[in-house]
Amino acid sequence: MKASTMYNTSMQGVYLNIPRADYRLLQDLVRKFGWQSETREEMLADFVRTRPMVNDLTEEDIMNEVKAVRYAK
Repeated sequence: MKASTMYNTSMQGVYLNIPRADYRLLQDLVRKFGWQSETREEMLADFVRTRPMVNDLTEEDIMNEVKAVRYAK
């Protein structure tokens, strides 16, 4: 699913595990019905491409947050 449709309430995101041999059939159905599809690899590539490049957190900040969650009572 593309980022532009991710928040479109008329769309429903679905994750399917299908045999590799049937992937071509799924792609044909996607085209026929005008749906959108994206593999896990494509989704990850989109995330990496659009992620923030500047991280305002230090390693110490991250470790403090991890400890706070891990040892919270």
